[in-house]
Amino acid sequence: MKNILSLLTAAFLMSSAIVHGEELAKNVAGSWQGTLDAGSVKLRVVFNITQAAGGLSATMESPDQGANSIPVESVTVTGTSLDIEVKALNGAYKGILDAAGNTAAGQWTQNGQSLPLNLVKGTKAAAASSGEALSPADLAASKEAALKVAGTWNGALAAGGGSLRLRVNIAKTAAGVATGTMDSLDQGANGIPISAITLKDGKVRFEARGIGGVYEGTLAADGSALNGQWQQGGHSSPLDLQKAKPE
Repeated sequence: MKNILSLLTAAFLMSSAIVHGEELAKNVAGSWQGTLDAGSVKLRVVFNITQAAGGLSATMESPDQGANSIPVESVTVTGTSLDIEVKALNGAYKGILDAAGNTAAGQWTQNGQSLPLNLVKGTKAAAASSGEALSPADLAASKEAALKVAGTWNGALAAGGGSLRLRVNIAKTAAGVATGTMDSLDQGANGIPISAITLKDGKVRFEARGIGGVYEGTLAADGSALNGQWQQGGHSSPLDLQKAKPE
């Protein structure tokens, strides 16, 4: 499923998509949300569909990979069938709407490979605010991380006889929880979203769900370093991070 996932990493400029077809659903406008499950990697997907005098238009988002406003070429509704074409990703969605028009059960296909994808309709505001669901214990641990590990962290990951420089950026949201991104400087991959950032018993943990990665490290007593392991694709590698001094 590598191709299905890798092509979602690029962000694209927004463009309108004119809907072709004579039968248009009256109630299809909204933000349709679902999750692609490829085993070790789970990616949230959002289709923002709007309706105007000229018909339907849409954009796609992959929140866990930081990809927003991916252009959608066409949205068609024929009977109970919902079809969405995303040429920028060489992908397409085909689903069957329920009687109320609020859910769709179907498949996402990309480069000849398919994954199940069920969608639930909401609003764009709800999609934007629907962050990760944390247990009470993890919520408290995320707030602890926001207090004690917010900042920029630098390190290098051994890879193929060389090393890849990584930068982890952690900040505190208005709600007081930790949020962040990761940059792979030598690969030119910036702004990779990280989530589930927690600090428990002196150990920091976060996930980069868009690339199937997990980091776990022990925080130094003075809060200046993390010593731990990066896990991805069934492999684990040492990764120590040093906190940059504020400019």
